Amino acid sequence: MIHRQEPLAADAARVLARFRTPIDVALGESLALDASPLYDMLRFHIGLDGEAAAGGKALRPTLCLLVCEALGGHWPHAMPAAVSLELVHNFSLIHDDIQDEDLERHHRPTVWAKWGVAQAINAGDAMFCLATLHLETLRAHFDDTMAMDAVSLLHEATREMIQGQYLDVSFEVVPEVGLDDYLRMISYKTGALLRASIELGALLAKADHATRQSCRRFGEATGRLFQIKDDILGVWGLSEVTGKPVGTDIKRKKKSLPIVIALSKAAPAERRALQSIYGQDTLSDADVANVQDIFGQLGVQPVAQTMANDA
Repeated sequence: MIHRQEPLAADAARVLARFRTPIDVALGESLALDASPLYDMLRFHIGLDGEAAAGGKALRPTLCLLVCEALGGHWPHAMPAAVSLELVHNFSLIHDDIQDEDLERHHRPTVWAKWGVAQAINAGDAMFCLATLHLETLRAHFDDTMAMDAVSLLHEATREMIQGQYLDVSFEVVPEVGLDDYLRMISYKTGALLRASIELGALLAKADHATRQSCRRFGEATGRLFQIKDDILGVWGLSEVTGKPVGTDIKRKKKSLPIVIALSKAAPAERRALQSIYGQDTLSDADVANVQDIFGQLGVQPVAQTMANDA
């Protein structure tokens, strides 16, 4: 299994590296329109502030450009959509960090931790507005109908993403979440923007309707896989890889996949123990360790990994 995964990881890294420089250049240009401190916050969050690279993998814009090229399109013409996808994604992360009270992202302070909640909300709002405005530059290479279709796709995905974030936060205060509700939540929160990334690439390659629908379904499956893997890392991932403390999803009482699986498998005593811990206002490191022990006893990690493999 390891021998199969390493080449795949290397291939993915090469694809991400291939598009990373043009994406970063285009992002930098989109954020260079204003020298105000507001834009300083945006550049800091994305990792374009001149310090050591601190941004994410730029997965969504890369998927958009890769699909566009694979279907016969000219990927540089799709760059405005790629930039807009990354801006929308980062708008959601700025607000997500506030909601989850995360102090760090990629081993650096989050925007709200550095500038305060009020200014972080302004930064997220500004990032979303920039995303919408930047998408309009598609008209340099595409007709108005194509450009408006792209706007509609991105706005549909953004609405669903926000709906998913609402569900994710609301699940934190309920005792138990079923698997169907969890899957619906992640299809919005994570799947919507990944789906849009792939479908936008197909749209801007001028693919036919059937191909676009296939890309849409593939994007939905990719979103499920991405969030399931992220939920696994949120409990068992290494902090040097995730950029967040170990067990952070447990401490935040997220109804991520591991706790959903655990409650579905737990005997009455284990269920009471988990619900008692998750019912507390705040969780200690000892509570996190207890939850991880119960997960281990219930065999949660292999079940979650099987779901990832089947996604």
